[in-house]
Amino acid sequence: MIWEMLLYGLGSGGGVYIALLSKKWNGAKRWEDVSFLQGIGLIAWCIGSLLALSSVWWIQKLSLPISLLTYVFFLRSLHVFPLASHATYERWKMVLDTLTMIVTFLLLVIFHDLTNLENRHTPKMIYWQGGFYLLLPAISLLLIIRQLQGAARLKRGRLLLSTIMFIAVMMMTPMVPSYVMIWCVLITFGCLFYAHHRLGEQQTVQIAHTEYRYLFERQKLGKQDAIMVQLILLSTVAMLAAIPDIPFYGKVGLGAGILFGLVRVYLTSRENRHLMNETLVAASLLEQKYENQLEQIQLQNTQLSRVLGLKQNYEYLLLASNEQSLREVNYEKLQQVIEELVDTWFAKMDTLTFLQLSLESKSGEVYYRLERGTKDCTGSLHMVNQRMGVSEQRDTALIPRYVSLVAQISVADQGHAELEQSFFQVLLVNVRGLILRCLHEHQALELGVMETEMGLARRIQSMLIPKEEWIIKGLRARTVYAPITYVGGDYVDYIRIDDRYVCFIVADVSGHGLPASLLATGISSAARAVLQTSWSPDEILERLNQLLYENLSKTRSFITMMVTVYDSYEHKLLLSRAGHPQPLYLSKSKQSVLDCSGGVGLGLLPDSSYPLEEVLLKEEAILLIYTDGLVNTGRKDAFRCLQQWLVELSALLDETESTNDEVIDRVESHVWGMTRREKQLDDMSVLILQFQSAPPI
Repeated sequence: MIWEMLLYGLGSGGGVYIALLSKKWNGAKRWEDVSFLQGIGLIAWCIGSLLALSSVWWIQKLSLPISLLTYVFFLRSLHVFPLASHATYERWKMVLDTLTMIVTFLLLVIFHDLTNLENRHTPKMIYWQGGFYLLLPAISLLLIIRQLQGAARLKRGRLLLSTIMFIAVMMMTPMVPSYVMIWCVLITFGCLFYAHHRLGEQQTVQIAHTEYRYLFERQKLGKQDAIMVQLILLSTVAMLAAIPDIPFYGKVGLGAGILFGLVRVYLTSRENRHLMNETLVAASLLEQKYENQLEQIQLQNTQLSRVLGLKQNYEYLLLASNEQSLREVNYEKLQQVIEELVDTWFAKMDTLTFLQLSLESKSGEVYYRLERGTKDCTGSLHMVNQRMGVSEQRDTALIPRYVSLVAQISVADQGHAELEQSFFQVLLVNVRGLILRCLHEHQALELGVMETEMGLARRIQSMLIPKEEWIIKGLRARTVYAPITYVGGDYVDYIRIDDRYVCFIVADVSGHGLPASLLATGISSAARAVLQTSWSPDEILERLNQLLYENLSKTRSFITMMVTVYDSYEHKLLLSRAGHPQPLYLSKSKQSVLDCSGGVGLGLLPDSSYPLEEVLLKEEAILLIYTDGLVNTGRKDAFRCLQQWLVELSALLDETESTNDEVIDRVESHVWGMTRREKQLDDMSVLILQFQSAPPI
């Protein structure tokens, strides 16, 4: 008996330790914390077991209500066990199970005392039937725990198995010798202490992402629960039929359990039917939603195909222009070469219905005119009129003053019309270059033509880079963009998704110059198409990789990209990284390179995935998302260069009596100053995000 008393005293201390592990001890939610409930239940079991060792009958009877608390607390802990979001028991089940246990205990004790006046010991049926009531939810949870992944599954599975072991030990109490019972209890205590110590934060794991999935999983849980209740009922009825010498008080307790079990089965079946109806309604809504999304995706794919087709035509026309620029041309072949160039333009631009190219004098005299297609006089098409000067000193049939162009295009989107107008300027530039080559030496003229083309390409690309500051509540954004040549392979953009989310994109195409700029141009349209249906950065990167992989693999190129989505409701950032440099985070309390994992660059693997990171904005801070041109200054130690940037930018934040405007202005000025001071070896783009402190909850 001394060893048993020491054991139960040790168990009481262990229960206090487990209860103190709860992080909700002082809150109203402590009744939903597993550690608190099982700690109190363990204390009640040890106290009740100590009282049951007494030889005084009324002290033994006093142990019964205390032992009942053990079953109530452990039953409550199983009902609030932190598993998946759908694996929670309804309140009525908890109330009914608790009421069933209390009524059954009372009936067992009352009828035991009435039929055994001289035998005052505790009824053995309490241990067996109470254990069955606890095993019901425990086994149901054991069937659900396999849905978890990683550490959550290990920690919760360990705690659940330890709980089932303790329930089994309580059921064996009247059947096992005391010395065996001591060892069993010691092992069970050790498992419980270790499981609670390693449990950590008791958060419910979110598995069901949609309403349909949530209802479906709850329906599965309801069916499992109904099956377990039916098994308990069948085993109870079988026990009554197979064991004729069960005491009268035991038959009363089993009968009460059967009655409550039938009520529970009926209520569970009725709720399962209700869940089935809700699941069918949710499935119908989900199907309709997917049909609508499919229609939107098809429309977006059509628009994206048009954009990609326009991009491919642009690439082809530039290549054709370059080929014409490299040809040997003279005055005898000039008109033939111009005609071939116009034919190429007219054939490749699908939206072009009429094209007229003229070589004109200053007074408007036409030296040469070339027409393709039929002009529509109704005015239903978009008209383009452009003129470009050839030479200010000469005005002859061989060297005209102007090259003029009149075109009609059939496009409904104003943005595409403006982009195609820039394409016509490229045509004028090429015709002008062909004329000038007949006057100047080939090498000098080639340089002039290429510089003009690259200037136009830079103009087109600069249309895609936001130049104005973005200001919303809690956030400001600015860009610093400096290509190493006329055009670059960097891309910076910020796009409002809806009232809650704003998407920021920083990308770097491998290589330099015009090929990289062509790929960077296509990112804008692709990103906007993807943002129609996706707002999470990891999904955006996966969709972009799927859309761009084929073109990137053909050109043996790849794109590094950082996608950041600002959640204005919760004042936090969601980030995903595809081979891009890690951003710089600077605040009064922290200045570091933000540690966020990522996947490989776009175009390297067809089915790459990109981890999602979350950054809570609890204080005023600045986040710099940049391309590798910021640190690629010829130094071998890039990490040291980043640390130097951190030190210099941190010094700007440490200056007191500065407004938010002054801070972001100083950061932007410092980036520009350091970029111009160092030797630039790569395209450089920087997105500066300034955040206010988290708003009060």
